[in-house]
Amino acid sequence: MATSSRDAGVEAGFARRTLFVFALAAALFLVWQLSAVLLLVFSAVIVAVLLRSIADPIAARTPLPAGVAVALAGLTVVAVIAGALWLFGAVLAEQTRQLVTHIPTSAAELRTMVSGLPFSEQITRIDGSGLMGGASGVVGRVGGYAMSTVSVATSLVLVIIAGVFLAVSPRVYRDGLVVLFPPERRASLREAADTTGRALKAWLVGQLTDMAVVGVMTGVGLALIGLPSPLALGLIAGLLAFVPIVGSIAGAIPALLVAAQGGWELMAWTLLVYVVVQQVEGNLIYPFIQKRAVKLPPVLTLFGILGFGTLFGFLGVFVATPLMVVLFVNVRLLYLRRTLDEDIAVPGEVTPG
Repeated sequence: MATSSRDAGVEAGFARRTLFVFALAAALFLVWQLSAVLLLVFSAVIVAVLLRSIADPIAARTPLPAGVAVALAGLTVVAVIAGALWLFGAVLAEQTRQLVTHIPTSAAELRTMVSGLPFSEQITRIDGSGLMGGASGVVGRVGGYAMSTVSVATSLVLVIIAGVFLAVSPRVYRDGLVVLFPPERRASLREAADTTGRALKAWLVGQLTDMAVVGVMTGVGLALIGLPSPLALGLIAGLLAFVPIVGSIAGAIPALLVAAQGGWELMAWTLLVYVVVQQVEGNLIYPFIQKRAVKLPPVLTLFGILGFGTLFGFLGVFVATPLMVVLFVNVRLLYLRRTLDEDIAVPGEVTPG
């Protein structure tokens, strides 16, 4: 009789483990199928973090409620963008138009442009799968990208609206997620969520500062060497700096294509500007900015960008670094400290006293 009870217990345990494995597999499959939606949700979290970064100081220094402070934060962002457009909009629009006319739009134009440069044969040896190679190349896909403009705009509006709601009541959504877990784990998960939010805030403020510095330095450097459209190219470099490492490389491509029309000397000067900006930013500015933020290991950042980009495309590249911040914080807090009892620092943690 005892043996029968023991066998029944073993079978019940095996059934529970099997059910858990199937449930976990189903959950992972569902997450994979909804990956695009989940990345948009995370993008909304980034918007919320940006708004709270502005709203929290307002709420701390005034008697205004959180909702009004978030509204003022949104108006501040809109006012900054509108002011920049008012000051530089006409010049930026004209330089963008000039930039578009300078960048080659076909393989034939690219070959003609670089025909007088050193190694022109290697540069222009582009097959059907290359940079300018037909419908499967980048230029050939521009039309396909243009057709998805409406979808991108709709997603952007949804992300902004969701970000506003998250910024107004972040604790409501945090507690709604934490309550799905067993009661004994809710306190540590709530702490992890708060720590992650502070780390994302510190990272985002530092990243935006770094983007502004990169954009200004690039624009000034290109203006000094006489390259056309320095303001537009500086704006491109600054925006692409949101994606570390890869963004700096991508930001140099339009400038080098424009410089190629002026000969190898202008191209060399342009390359030198981007190398100097990258060295100053990477060795002086970025470490100083990130000293009080989240300092991710460069290799971890690079492989995170490559991994998320391979899995989820452009949106994966865009959110790869903040996702790595989230993973970095939670691995250090929940696994290394809580599980392995390691005495380790966690970005975004509030230090006592």
